Amino acid sequence: MSKRSQKELENDDLSDIDVSSTDEEVEEEDEEAEEMINVDFDFFDLNPKIDFHATKNFLRQLFGEDSAFFSLSEIADMVLTEGRAGSTIKTDGEESDPFSVLSVISLTDNLETTSIKALVKYVLEKTSKKPQFNIVLRQLLSGSSKSRVGLVVSERLINMPVETVPPMYKMLLEEIEKAENAATEYNFDFYFVPSRVYKLVASTIDQEMEDAPSSKKSKRTSVPTDTLDYFHYEDEVLEKHAQHHGYFDYTNKTIEADSRRVFNDYGVDPKLSLMLLDKKSFEKAVAEMQERFPPY
Repeated sequence: MSKRSQKELENDDLSDIDVSSTDEEVEEEDEEAEEMINVDFDFFDLNPKIDFHATKNFLRQLFGEDSAFFSLSEIADMVLTEGRAGSTIKTDGEESDPFSVLSVISLTDNLETTSIKALVKYVLEKTSKKPQFNIVLRQLLSGSSKSRVGLVVSERLINMPVETVPPMYKMLLEEIEKAENAATEYNFDFYFVPSRVYKLVASTIDQEMEDAPSSKKSKRTSVPTDTLDYFHYEDEVLEKHAQHHGYFDYTNKTIEADSRRVFNDYGVDPKLSLMLLDKKSFEKAVAEMQERFPPY
C-alpha cells in the first residue's frame, strides 16, 4: 500500500519565487535543468513478497564483506515481517524494487536467534576497543537486561537524496506509536543504528603509473587528511544525539579501495559506523533531521 508521495510531503510557497532573473541567468538555469532528471518518490509499506532480495542486498551493502558472518536472509525476514513498522521508497509502483528501506526490529526479543546472536557477537568484538561503549552494549544485550533495544535498519542506493530520509524516520515513529503491539514489541528504551562512513585514500594504481619511467607526473592535489565523511548525511545528526558511537574497520577487506573510486582521484575506504541512542535522543534526532534536511 502506498503511504505518501514526495510531493505530498512538500509545502512549497510559490509566492516567494523571484522572477527577476536576467537572460543570462535564465540560460544558465535552462542548461542546469537539461542535466536534471525529475523523479517522484513514493513511500510504501514493507512488503515481504516484493522487497526481500533488495533488503538482503541493502544489508550486504551495509555490512560489506563482513555480512558473511551472519545470515542476511534471516535478518531480512525479520525486517519484512508482515505488519512491521517501516517504509520503502520506490519510483515505479509497489511492484518495483525499493531504492531505500527503513525499519526497526527488536534485538532484545531475538537474542536467541542464530543471526542476531552472530550480529551481537560481531558488534561486541568491534566495540572492544571502546570500553565504555562495549560495556553498555554488553549490559543492554544480555538476556537479563530490563532495557529493550531496537535495531534500526536504514540503507539506500548511494545516489538517493538525503531529503527523502526525514519523512521515513517521522513515519517510523508514528507507526511505532500507533502500532497495536506498541506496548509489547516497540517499547524500545534504546535504538542501535549501524551505518557506514568512508575515508579517501591514495590510489595505488595512480601511484604505480607515476612510478613508471615513461609516465608523466600527475597534477593531482595531495591526498585528503584522515577525516571521515558520511555516506548518509543524517548520521551526523544521529551521532550528535548518541550516547555512544564509533567507527570501526571491517574485518574482511579483500576489495581494493581503488575499485570503489567514483568521480575522483582517490580510492574509497569504507568503515563501519555504530551508534546507540536512548528513546528521547532518537526522537530529538528525527526532529532535527526534518529541520536540517527539509523537502525540496
